[in-house]
Amino acid sequence: MVFKFEVILLVLFVSIFGATSYEYGTSDLFIHAESRGRILGGVPADEGAIPYIAAVAVGSTVRSLLCAGSLFTTKHILTVAHCINALYRNGSLVNSLSITVGTNSWNSGGQTYNISGNITHPDFDPILVINDIGFLIVSTDVDLSKSVQLTILSYENIGAGVETTVAGWGRVNRTTPVSSELLELEMTTVEGQQCAKEVKANAAKFRMRVPPVEPRLMLCAYHSVNHGVCNGDSGSPLVEVSTGKQIGLVSWGMPCALGTPDMFTRVSAYQTWIQQTMTISNNTGAVNETKATET
Repeated sequence: MVFKFEVILLVLFVSIFGATSYEYGTSDLFIHAESRGRILGGVPADEGAIPYIAAVAVGSTVRSLLCAGSLFTTKHILTVAHCINALYRNGSLVNSLSITVGTNSWNSGGQTYNISGNITHPDFDPILVINDIGFLIVSTDVDLSKSVQLTILSYENIGAGVETTVAGWGRVNRTTPVSSELLELEMTTVEGQQCAKEVKANAAKFRMRVPPVEPRLMLCAYHSVNHGVCNGDSGSPLVEVSTGKQIGLVSWGMPCALGTPDMFTRVSAYQTWIQQTMTISNNTGAVNETKATET
């Protein structure tokens, strides 16, 4: 029997067809995409301070925010696989899928581009939430400017006690609707085994079933109670303060900002896959090389 974990995969899983869609049956993980979301306890980001962040949304007349990502090349948005997973309907990416860059307001300003395909890590597991990484492919090259820049990844192995920042449009608290304002929050990385122990202990406290923390593939970061990532923040970049380089992607967590570290896909664990994927994609121009598992 396969047990579905009650973890919060941080996507705002707004149903493309109007109803809220809770993917994977994970009723408490902030992996869900709903029509609300913000970073809890964050502060407004300065305009243009995070020029590589991208908002991922669906809809033509009325757009709904799903998650976030970062501009890796002028054709590729780095995000999490569980966000891509939510964008499939009947075997294809939703037609109205787009990304917006160059603005702190996901629903106004900036430049919006259509998405033509995706590349999802072939070993992504939506139950264990491992290998939670992938790319959305932009239909036309993104124009770079002062307010639109490429992210720079760090492949250094990040340990405990590293000061970081995360930015996104997730919930500002557990009940309010989504805001258009980009927020950022300072967090400190937590040692992997200590993180695993804390998550396990809090899972028992809250009577939740959660996937195991995999320190080799995941980074843990924490601020304090009432400060953290939540629904809608999936795919948002985690950046090392001292270098300005991206080290992680918002992946999953327990109930939003209740005192447990949040989980991020560890960029350094996927250096080979990222580099090989970019070589293949740039040489062939192929899209949809690996489709996310439909649920």
